[in-house]
Amino acid sequence: MKIKNKIFIITLCPVLLVGMVVMLITFTVIRGALLREVRYSLKGTAIATYAAYNQNSGEYIKAENGDVWKGSYNISKSENIVDTIKEKSGVEVTFFYGNERIMTSAKDKNGDRILGTTAGDKIKKIVLEGGKEYFSKSVSIEGVIHYGYYIPVYQDGQKNPVGMIFAGANKAEKDASVNGVIWPVAAVVGTVMIIVIIASAVLSGSITRPLKKGIDAVHSVAQGNLDTTVDRKHINSRDEIGDLIRSIVDLQKEMKQSIENISHNSGSVMQASVELEKTAGKAAESMKDVEETINEITRRAELQADISRRTSDNIKNMGEKILDTSKEVELMENNAEDMSNSEKQNAATIRNLLSSNEKVHELINDISDQTKKTNISARKIREVTDMIASIAEETNLLSLNASIEAARAGESGKGFAVVATQIQNLALQSNESSKRIEEIIEKLVQDSDEAVETMEKVTDRISEQNKNMEETRMASVDVMDKIKQSVDSMKVIEESVKYLDKSKEELIDTVNELLLMATDNVDTAKNTCETVENVTDTFNHIEGSTISLRKVADELESSMQHFKC
Repeated sequence: MKIKNKIFIITLCPVLLVGMVVMLITFTVIRGALLREVRYSLKGTAIATYAAYNQNSGEYIKAENGDVWKGSYNISKSENIVDTIKEKSGVEVTFFYGNERIMTSAKDKNGDRILGTTAGDKIKKIVLEGGKEYFSKSVSIEGVIHYGYYIPVYQDGQKNPVGMIFAGANKAEKDASVNGVIWPVAAVVGTVMIIVIIASAVLSGSITRPLKKGIDAVHSVAQGNLDTTVDRKHINSRDEIGDLIRSIVDLQKEMKQSIENISHNSGSVMQASVELEKTAGKAAESMKDVEETINEITRRAELQADISRRTSDNIKNMGEKILDTSKEVELMENNAEDMSNSEKQNAATIRNLLSSNEKVHELINDISDQTKKTNISARKIREVTDMIASIAEETNLLSLNASIEAARAGESGKGFAVVATQIQNLALQSNESSKRIEEIIEKLVQDSDEAVETMEKVTDRISEQNKNMEETRMASVDVMDKIKQSVDSMKVIEESVKYLDKSKEELIDTVNELLLMATDNVDTAKNTCETVENVTDTFNHIEGSTISLRKVADELESSMQHFKC
């Protein structure tokens, strides 16, 4: 949006707002006040009509012929009252008895009074049933809309209305009188708004025209024309726009002077940039050669440092292996000594075992002889038990014969029979005992035979074990000889390892010194290379800057050609 339109809108908006507020007040507040005035006027007319009827004493009654009376006054024949009120106030009045029109000033198209009609249900409910006054903005009388006001009519001493009074005014006529007040106010407001709009347009034009001249001048300068002129009256203006125009003219003069100076110096800058570019190019090429030489030195120094480092690592690994070998030789020597000691103990143990086996063999032979003797004794005991069994059988036969003889003897042989019975029992027990002894002896002889057989096997095994132990003893003697030879060899290896360890320490010191020197050489070469690279980058940067400077000079010269001084 242009500044002219913005100024116009800024000026117009408050006027429009004020105009709208005034119109709103006119069409709401004033119209409402006028309508209230109409309402109060109709109410006064209705009250006056009610008073005119109510001044007659007596009650409201309806005769048989349909006339309504107030005491001795016939309301149905009161045309004079309603016509006089209409003539004086211009308001239609009607007397309702109940909900029926009894007397009215309103007439139809034929000039007849509108009687016998009824009011609407809403009016009946509010006025007749509710006993309240009611104002309506739309009451139709013969198709003509009226403002109407209803008031209830009471019988003396009663609370319920017996009728109502209506006062109505033609709505179109009243609206015309209201509009006759509103529209002049609206016309005045509209006229003021139009005047303000015109003034705003003129004012905005007076502000934007000098601005447009200044913008044209700036646009001309932007196109390269520094000889643009501005109207003197705009320059001499004392407002802010005049200040802006004068600043634009001053800017034009300063730009013209600056561009002339820049144009004069751009050639010198171009020539200097060309010379500087040549010099920077030669220096950059020389530094590249130096950089390549230093890179080669750095590469060889790094190779030397790497070789020294690998040599140092290998020597350290060799030293570790020598140290491990020394430890292993020492451990082997200790193990050989332990093995020698253990072998001596084994030889002593084998000799003890051989001696013990001999003694065990002798003891087993003794046990075998003793067992054989036991078998002979057992056989003799079995012969005795056989004899005891034979005696027991004979004793049993004798006891049986004694029992028979005692039975023959009768009463005198009873005591002998008892003894014979006891002897028989003893013989039976002896016979059973001899059988058990025989079984035990039989088991003993069997076990003895098995023991003799087992001891013979043990004797064979012991003999075989003695033979193996003797062979083991001879092998241990050979092992002892080998261990002594190994111990002598390990002592020789130990002496060699000690010599290698000492030589390793000296070699490590020498290689570390070489590695330190190689590392220093690498660091020095790298630092020198970095310095050369920085110098080379600087010259490259200078060369790039000279190229950029030449481009800037070219662009500056092209820009100068755009302006016409």
